[in-house]
Amino acid sequence: MKLNRIGVFFSVVLGFITTFTNAQDITLRQAYDLMLSKNGDAKASSFEVKAMEEEHKATKGLRLPTIGVSGTYMHLDKDISADLNEQRNMVGGLLGITDPASVLGSWDFTLQEKNMGFATADISMPIYAGGKINAANKASEIKLALSETKHKIKEDALTIQLINYFFKLKLAQEAMQLRQEVYEVILLHNNQATKFFENGIIPEVETLNAKVALSNANRELLGAKKDVDLATTAVQNLIGVNSISGFSSEFKEPTIVKPLQEFTTDMLTDNEQLKIIEKNHELAKVGVQVERSDYFPKVGVSGKYILWKDNLPLVDTKWFVGVGVEWELFNGFQREHKIKASKYKISQVEEIDRQARLNLTTYTEKLYNTMQKELEQYESLHTDEALANRLKFMRTRAFEEGTGTSLEVMDATLKLSEIKLHKIKALYEYNVAYGELMVLTGKTASFLNQN
Repeated sequence: MKLNRIGVFFSVVLGFITTFTNAQDITLRQAYDLMLSKNGDAKASSFEVKAMEEEHKATKGLRLPTIGVSGTYMHLDKDISADLNEQRNMVGGLLGITDPASVLGSWDFTLQEKNMGFATADISMPIYAGGKINAANKASEIKLALSETKHKIKEDALTIQLINYFFKLKLAQEAMQLRQEVYEVILLHNNQATKFFENGIIPEVETLNAKVALSNANRELLGAKKDVDLATTAVQNLIGVNSISGFSSEFKEPTIVKPLQEFTTDMLTDNEQLKIIEKNHELAKVGVQVERSDYFPKVGVSGKYILWKDNLPLVDTKWFVGVGVEWELFNGFQREHKIKASKYKISQVEEIDRQARLNLTTYTEKLYNTMQKELEQYESLHTDEALANRLKFMRTRAFEEGTGTSLEVMDATLKLSEIKLHKIKALYEYNVAYGELMVLTGKTASFLNQN
């Protein structure tokens, strides 16, 4: 049953990814999910977290016994022996034996033959290390959390890049559409001017103005198409799909969602960079504990069991266990200086945290001010657009009635298109600043769900 569920899960994921390998409209949220699953930098960062998870598990093994087997086979240059014949002769003299060698024999004993070997099963386990094992496990736990936070920062950086690329493509597509509309309007005006000239209503100079404007509009349109192609490639490479035709997500209309102070509070509470600094502060404190542990003794137990031996007559035991203690009483004041160095690292991290909070507060204000500025620009351009539409209408009617010039119509048309382009640019700048602010304050999901 479990295998079936896993199979269904992978089928759904595969179907989801395959769905977007062909050209089609996608939302910003879908682009985000694809990026996290397919982008090389995101995947590499996730493997770093997995590696740290395994290292953390390995550190837990410091509390457990170490078991192994070992074996040795040696060849000495000669046998180890004890020649006691001189002592034998002394004993024979005391006993009144005239020929001790024949009666008592040779007292030249071989204690150890030159060829010998043995194999043992070994076990050792630390009992107390002055708190160093606990500190090592705590440090490993913090490092794992650090790797997870760094992975989140990498995802956030890619998300900000995606928002920028996504809306830049949206900007390029809307600009191209606007250039297309301008081209069609000027083409229509050019055709109309040509007919008026052929009927003797306007002089030839008016048709020349229309032709020049048409050429310029065509050139702008071709450039806009190139911008779309480049922006499309950038998005495709970032999220890892073969083709994109467009987006179902739209620009969010500029608005001030909440006061600057609330954004600043969110930034100083939920920003991942500050969490990195916080974890480094904890790690520095653990570093002090590690250095202090050198003041205490290290205690451990060990044991051996002889599995096999060859030519070891003096070793008759099968096993032994023991307790070992090591306590360094003086090491040239190294411990004191290392503890001071670790404390300085704590102070260093605290200063980094203080400055980071100031920098993030300033950056929050910068992004917020950008949002406000683009909101003001957008509202002002909205009013200008209505006026430019009216001006274009009046210039066109005047030309058709013979009281206006082709140049005036072109100027009015280009003025209107310029205002529309500025409006689109204001939308782009606002959405990019708002998106980055939301990502940096830990509100990525909220922003993506709005688009």
